[in-house]
Amino acid sequence: MPHPQTIEIFLPSGDPQSLRVASVVTRTVSLVEIPRSQLRLFLQRPEAGRVGLYFLFGEEDKTERPKVYVGQTGKLGERLKQHNGEKDFWNRAVVAVTSTDVLTEVHARFLEVWSLRQAEAVGRYVLDNRQKGGDFPHMSPSMRAVCDELFETISILLTTLGYPVFKPVLEQFPLGEGQVAQVQDDVPELFFCRGTGVEGRGHYTEEGMVILAGSYGRRSSPRYEEYAPRAAEGRQEALDNGLLRLEGERLVLTRDTLFKNPSPAASFLLGRSANGWIEWKDGEGRTLSQRIRDVVEDDV
Repeated sequence: MPHPQTIEIFLPSGDPQSLRVASVVTRTVSLVEIPRSQLRLFLQRPEAGRVGLYFLFGEEDKTERPKVYVGQTGKLGERLKQHNGEKDFWNRAVVAVTSTDVLTEVHARFLEVWSLRQAEAVGRYVLDNRQKGGDFPHMSPSMRAVCDELFETISILLTTLGYPVFKPVLEQFPLGEGQVAQVQDDVPELFFCRGTGVEGRGHYTEEGMVILAGSYGRRSSPRYEEYAPRAAEGRQEALDNGLLRLEGERLVLTRDTLFKNPSPAASFLLGRSANGWIEWKDGEGRTLSQRIRDVVEDDV
């Protein structure tokens, strides 16, 4: 369950667009966020010579989906210099280190495998890794306990910095066998996007519109592909990677999927340009736009 935490973000140069160091004040692990253009500044820091887990963040060229590469190394500075010369997609790196040097290469290898598996399961980011981690290294129960705490903290700090790579689109926690419940105090309200051959169900959250698995849309029209080529490419990529499954004339969503804006979420289902603020409606037929206005007015 989530609980209150105090997170400190330190700006070594005083510039919030430069290096940022994030840490939970009661724990030893910290993350250093590094703009690629300022990699040289990181190479001058002591963390550059340490063992660590690292993430390279960028976007796919065609679809602009967020992309990540996950790795671990005994010398962070050397590895990032290597990737600077060999990988083009990334514009920011984030490295995880510990202030007490408790992180060994065995810890880092375990965290790399865990990170790759979790990132793939959540599906928010396209993984640039060809190998998805392999097997976990053998470790003692005490080392595993350290990794559990490190991973939890790394996940929290990554999300705080704007990289929710391990955060499920809809947070859940187990109640018992076969049962789950939403972490939120109130279950999010259900909205619908409907049309000929279209049945979408979703929640509007603090991050955007989440279309629920099992929702389905219709195939794109030629006009959609002509006037919204990027959206059409996104659909094709979703088919290629299994996010969408073709069933006759239906395109069925295989897992919960987040869109930052309700309009592309509606367009994704309808196969045409769409205003999601009016296409998404609650169970009583009120548009998403009207429902939000009503909630704000009720609260005031």
